[in-house]
Amino acid sequence: MFERILIATDGSKHSEKAAEKGIEMAKLSQGMITAVYVVDIGKEYASIGDMSFNVADEIIEGIRVSLRKQGESATKHIEEMAKIAGIPVERKVLEGHPANDILKLAEDSKMNLIVVGSIGVTGLDKFLLGSVTEKVVRNSKVPVLVVRAQ
Repeated sequence: MFERILIATDGSKHSEKAAEKGIEMAKLSQGMITAVYVVDIGKEYASIGDMSFNVADEIIEGIRVSLRKQGESATKHIEEMAKIAGIPVERKVLEGHPANDILKLAEDSKMNLIVVGSIGVTGLDKFLLGSVTEKVVRNSKVPVLVVRAQ
């Protein structure tokens, strides 16, 4: 069944709700989970603007360190939730493009299920902002459980 479950998190309440469902699925199938947070390297360059290279490099490194800390905290929280439920858990914090790296990790690690949260953004907002969840659902070779905010 679902012996290897990948739970993608961004540290939000929506992700926490998805993690609860993923942990529940792991408990029912006597599986294990991998909690993953992907530091989005694409976002950090967009806000730098026309700064000098030295200043931009310092800012980018500061953002990267901050996002890695956020990722460590988010995956640690899922680890604690899983341990309380008696579920084996592994944590990963990656740097790259979230949807692509979630899909690659799921495939490379032979996951049986990907669990992601969704805030239910639709229409123009989704088109302009992009949606990691949508990209994962559209391109995944393994089943994806999308847990809505409400």
